[in-house]
Amino acid sequence: MTQVMKGLRVLELAQWTFVPAATAILADCGAAVIKIEHPIHGDAQRANRRLFGRDVDPKRPILMQHANRGKRNVGIDARTPEGLALVYRLAA
Repeated sequence: MTQVMKGLRVLELAQWTFVPAATAILADCGAAVIKIEHPIHGDAQRANRRLFGRDVDPKRPILMQHANRGKRNVGIDARTPEGLALVYRLAA
């Protein structure tokens, strides 16, 4: 795939599927995407154990894998002043 987004850094502080799927496409196009999750419980979608009425293998959560491909991940509590300062440092 053409790396038209190469050199662009994207910070993702979103959960569930829609924004993570969109930033996965940016990663596919070459952007450096950093997913920022809560350090203890992470993205709420990690707790999803059923998909279309079937159990999801917790070792292979397909929705998390698909929507977060090509990204780096870091656990930061952005609700604290220290965590928010870290987010701002990553953005700089």
